[in-house]
Amino acid sequence: MSSTVTKTETSQLKNKEKDLKEATSSKNIDEVIDKVKIIDNVCNFVKCKAKTNLIAIDCKFCKGRFCTTHGLPEIHGCGEAVKRDERRDYMHPEPKLTKEKHDQAQTKLNMKLKQMQLERKSKQGFQNKGKKKK
Repeated sequence: MSSTVTKTETSQLKNKEKDLKEATSSKNIDEVIDKVKIIDNVCNFVKCKAKTNLIAIDCKFCKGRFCTTHGLPEIHGCGEAVKRDERRDYMHPEPKLTKEKHDQAQTKLNMKLKQMQLERKSKQGFQNKGKKKK
């Protein structure tokens, strides 16, 4: 079923590209801008005509512009792309710190621990508290 959503979604995107080509074919720049604004302010989902001029979600996988109802990638047909991306991130994570930054942080931590250890006061009466006087 997801393949039919993907096929219909690509056909909707192709129609939008076709509409953009038709809109930009005019010589009058004001007409072109008005037509492109109208085309760009509608949700890219197949049968949705919701306006996206106030709130829109841009999909980083298909580069489409969707209303809040169809903004999730799984809803508008990019579920497989999300799954591939997340699997790649999980299997091959990028290191958070470089070796140099890690060494700098480690030396800073060691210096801080030594400083804290020197600042501690040894408790003098601690040894005598547990013993009873005769």
